[in-house]
Amino acid sequence: MANGKNQVVLDIWKGLSKAYDTVRKSHAKQISKHNLTAPQFGVLEVLSDQGPMPLRRISDELLVTGANITCVVDNLEKEDLVRRVHSKEDRRVILAELTTKGKNLVEKIYPEYLSNLKEKSGVLSENEQRQLLKILGKLSA
Repeated sequence: MANGKNQVVLDIWKGLSKAYDTVRKSHAKQISKHNLTAPQFGVLEVLSDQGPMPLRRISDELLVTGANITCVVDNLEKEDLVRRVHSKEDRRVILAELTTKGKNLVEKIYPEYLSNLKEKSGVLSENEQRQLLKILGKLSA
């Protein structure tokens, strides 16, 4: 089976996966109260934070496929939370942007979302949070 060093590596990945899954489930439960999926909230959050952008850039930001983002944006458009507009710089480029209704929803949800994240990460000291961020940065490189 696994020797000592291999077991540590396996335990790290199991722990990381379990921690991610715990936070993801909590997030999904919270977001579903507002009749949104996690990917829909992800799009709203990215657009709120960074402003209008092409769908391809949204998919890159959220690490999902373009087809998935197209479907998510279609559904957000049906709810009048997002709209597609032509770029002023290049009319061939279609951007997604928040509608007023979308902006209002993000403003309503975001404090609760942030509070939930603070609660989940609150089990770590401020120093541990910084260390974790540094470690995750190394793993993401």
